[in-house]
Amino acid sequence: MIIIIGTIIFLILVFSYIQNKRNEKKLRKLNESRPNLTRTEYINRLVKNGFEKQHAEIVHDEIREFIQMDDFSIYPEDDIHKIYGIEDLDDINLIDSICEKLNLRKAKQKDCEELNEKMKIFNAEYILTLTKNLTEENTAYIISPKNRTVI
Repeated sequence: MIIIIGTIIFLILVFSYIQNKRNEKKLRKLNESRPNLTRTEYINRLVKNGFEKQHAEIVHDEIREFIQMDDFSIYPEDDIHKIYGIEDLDDINLIDSICEKLNLRKAKQKDCEELNEKMKIFNAEYILTLTKNLTEENTAYIISPKNRTVI
């Protein structure tokens, strides 16, 4: 029985390793097929689309850390699920990490469901729209009742 369980665990580890190598090879091929985009260019693209610079910086850095390929040039429009191979539970961790660094509450399922109706691709703009919504919600809660100014 122990041999069977050991064999199954071994096969799972081998399969996982092969999947990681395939994904890495796919990313390298994509990286070679397009020009490199610097961190500054990435952030500037998002700022031009109306997002806060600090939010764009954190999203860039967290995605980069998540994919763990320093020499890979990420793009804001990249579909994080399809291109980077980030699975459903990992995207929640990514969003939670970004929200934590921005001192925002964690996004709830309801927040994502509302956004899913408007946006079909999980990319940097999706995450930044979510953080923008959470920031606006946060700002609405800290309005002073006396003079209606933001504290």
